[in-house]
Amino acid sequence: MTTPTDEKTVAPHGRDTDGSPLAPYGLKLDGTPKLSNRGAKPGQRGNGGKTAKKPVTRSTTDAKRREMLLGLSDMLIVTPLAGISSSPILGKKIGPKQTDALAGDAVIVSHFAPALADSLIVLAQTKPGALAWMDTVEEKAPYLMLAQVGMEMAKAFIGNHLNPDRQLADAGRTLARMKVAQMTADIEAEAEAMGVSTDLSAASQAA
Repeated sequence: MTTPTDEKTVAPHGRDTDGSPLAPYGLKLDGTPKLSNRGAKPGQRGNGGKTAKKPVTRSTTDAKRREMLLGLSDMLIVTPLAGISSSPILGKKIGPKQTDALAGDAVIVSHFAPALADSLIVLAQTKPGALAWMDTVEEKAPYLMLAQVGMEMAKAFIGNHLNPDRQLADAGRTLARMKVAQMTADIEAEAEAMGVSTDLSAASQAA
């Protein structure tokens, strides 16, 4: 089967701001938008019923949807499972074997998430409503990103305090010295540009 290339066939209703073809009536089996809503359920336009609501078109490409699905999987499932598997309090309640199982669950979900995301995207090509909820999620994407970063930081803090690492501690002290050295270098460079001497001993003798 050849892939349609004619613009009237590929995007008969035009394209959205991302360049994706609009598909207000869904997609055909070959992936191109339907021209009409023939076969629509009672209550939709063109079927003798009430006027249907304005169709919701996809505002993201399949690649963006896949990325978002994987991000949600990591934020809502993988990271929490991996985090609570290291909790000593939970370990006392359910035992080390079950906390190990939670860590293993995180790996399993992470492994199958890409295939699951691809399957959902393929389903959405014939059932546009399958991923319609992602249009709402997209609006909240900045907040979800903040939440994900916050969870990652919390996980890192908890892990650091449960099992402090000497190499990480040394890196922190080295970072502090680097910050001081950088600040000193910036001040000296600014002083030189202004013609101000940084030799305080010489300045004191001159006074």
